[in-house]
Amino acid sequence: MTEPSFKDKVAIVTGGAGGIGSRIATALSAAGARVVITSRKQDRLDKLAAEINEAGGDALAVSTDVCDAVQVDRLVQRTMDRFGRIDVLVNNAGGALHMKRPELLSPYEWKAGIALNLSSVFYCSAAAGKVMIEQEGGKIINISSVAGLKDSPAFVHYGAAKAGVVSLTRSLAAAWAKHNITVNCIAPGLTATEGVAGMLPPREQEDGSPVPSLQFPPDPEHVANLVMFLASSAADHITGEMIPIRAMVGFDR
Repeated sequence: MTEPSFKDKVAIVTGGAGGIGSRIATALSAAGARVVITSRKQDRLDKLAAEINEAGGDALAVSTDVCDAVQVDRLVQRTMDRFGRIDVLVNNAGGALHMKRPELLSPYEWKAGIALNLSSVFYCSAAAGKVMIEQEGGKIINISSVAGLKDSPAFVHYGAAKAGVVSLTRSLAAAWAKHNITVNCIAPGLTATEGVAGMLPPREQEDGSPVPSLQFPPDPEHVANLVMFLASSAADHITGEMIPIRAMVGFDR
């Protein structure tokens, strides 16, 4: 397979200022896409957009609370005003939030976790999906988590929401197949971003040799690479699928 080209394509990446989201946005831009990056942190968005634009890309930074459907509609409208279409949506925004035993989790904390990790995926997909239906085509990639595939006693709200993302992915894929819209899901395990550096295992074994790559948590670039494949024409006939990406020992199996 040749390297995917996204020339003249427009991609929205939520959670675009984070460790995984920034890599996804940068990879899409490097392949020719015009990218819209969004999160609640405008300063970080502006920094990343400047880096992409200085490298010859075309990035628009839009501060958005994706838990608010009104703000999501505004994000889609700004994208259409600037670029006139939406070809790819990557629902990457999310976070564990409030790690505590379930009996100590307040109703507010439960609702916040579901809003960020599940409701936001629906709001963004529905808003962008309307545009893609008009275009008769598009690619939606949802970022779930292995926490949604197994027991998650330390953050039940997160696990439940991420499991919901897998179900939502399959339902949207079935609903929009007639419009040539693919909807797929990636479920990363612990990923070696800067934000979890303190949780990562040693990269060397006791004898000083490196830990085999597949036995170490994936880098955010590995997630970005999978997004690139699912967003490309090479994945035109793949929809409704969930693909885990994780270390093959220990951490999140």
